[in-house]
Amino acid sequence: MTSLKENIVSNLYKFVLVLPLILLTCLIINSASGSPVQARVAAIADSTSLKAFEGIYQNKDNEFSYFKITAGTGNLVAKSVDGNQQFILTRKSEFTFETKDDDGDETISITFSKNGAGEISQLLLAGKQLWVKVKDYMPVKEVTLTQDQLKTFEGKYQFEEKNDAFLQITATADGLMLKQLWDGKEINFKAISDLNFLNKEMGFPLKFTKDQAGNVIKVLAFNRDTWDKVKE
Repeated sequence: MTSLKENIVSNLYKFVLVLPLILLTCLIINSASGSPVQARVAAIADSTSLKAFEGIYQNKDNEFSYFKITAGTGNLVAKSVDGNQQFILTRKSEFTFETKDDDGDETISITFSKNGAGEISQLLLAGKQLWVKVKDYMPVKEVTLTQDQLKTFEGKYQFEEKNDAFLQITATADGLMLKQLWDGKEINFKAISDLNFLNKEMGFPLKFTKDQAGNVIKVLAFNRDTWDKVKE
């Protein structure tokens, strides 16, 4: 019994001496492997350099809308090529970023993806709007229309999908002015062809349609919303 008791005490003494060494070894291993969650997340985020995301991106649904993305200090900066809009993209994972809308109320996700060559080639905005990185940006050239030509576009236009929404379009000295009658907002456009106009700052195109007699009958705004000219 005495021998057994001595063996237990001896083993306990050895364990007490060895335990700090075991703990120290674990700490060294964990430190070397970057075991803390934040360290692992940072390592994932840093595996693709912010420089790899730089470039000019074009809206797939609007050939006139471009944003230039550059690497900032720990984030990305997206600025409209022809306007003053600017957004800060905060990194959330290797290919996912977040930003705020114009009002700063809503959080918007941006997910980048690579092409077959392993290069960042496009991004998906809010899970639905595709933007493609382009190698060259060619500014849209404006054309000059006469006042008689511009006046043919004047009139009141009604939204096809909402009967109580109207636009008023009038000719200006060098283009057209669109007024949203529901809130009074005014937007100026310059001609880029006989039937197409553009507000460069917003990347906002207007595409007019004429009937066989040469009368303007409708306009397509932002490549998606059709407005019929009201007969007065």
